[in-house]
Amino acid sequence: MTKLEAATHQLSVAIQLFYSGDYLSSLTLAGAAEEILGKLSQRAGKPVAVDEITQFHADDIDAAIPENQRKTVLLGVLNRGRNQAKHANDPEETHIVFDHTEPLQMIMRALPMAFNLDESMLVHKPKLDAWIQAHPDAFD
Repeated sequence: MTKLEAATHQLSVAIQLFYSGDYLSSLTLAGAAEEILGKLSQRAGKPVAVDEITQFHADDIDAAIPENQRKTVLLGVLNRGRNQAKHANDPEETHIVFDHTEPLQMIMRALPMAFNLDESMLVHKPKLDAWIQAHPDAFD
């Protein structure tokens, strides 16, 4: 199995788990897929979602934060849910706090990269688009 096959499988299962309401498993699998797809996209010279997002929002961060640290701040926000689900580095952090938004955001980060690397992943877009349209409060 190639890394791309593994990542697209993880993402496909993450999407199915998301629809079934298993948000923790969905977040974990989508996060793993997003990380692999990001590296594969970078190697292929294709856009990496997290880089695009952090570049777009770099000026939205407090101007008092040095420019070279803004990406770190943004990555902390973007990856908070995934990192809570996969790490136990902070002894004070005893619980994971998440809902449907974290796995949905991770899926939405991973899907464009998956599409760029494997067009068969387009099969997921219509149902995801329909779900988002049916749940306009999904990002509240």
